[in-house]
Amino acid sequence: MPWITFTHISHTDFGNREKAQPIFDWGKYHEREDKLMMPFAVQVHHAFVGGIHIGKLADKLQRYLDEV
Repeated sequence: MPWITFTHISHTDFGNREKAQPIFDWGKYHEREDKLMMPFAVQVHHAFVGGIHIGKLADKLQRYLDEV
């Protein structure tokens, strides 16, 4: 949803337990304290992805965005 800035997002599962792929959402970027900010959300099934993986993804994504 690149046209809005959000602080939380949630997707309804509809009971599909075979859904293993992660869901990514990007929001509208904005400037705050001379920095560009952009909301990012990821929803995963804990049977396939742990918190450590999300943390590593967030770190790598931030390092990449700092370079562009």
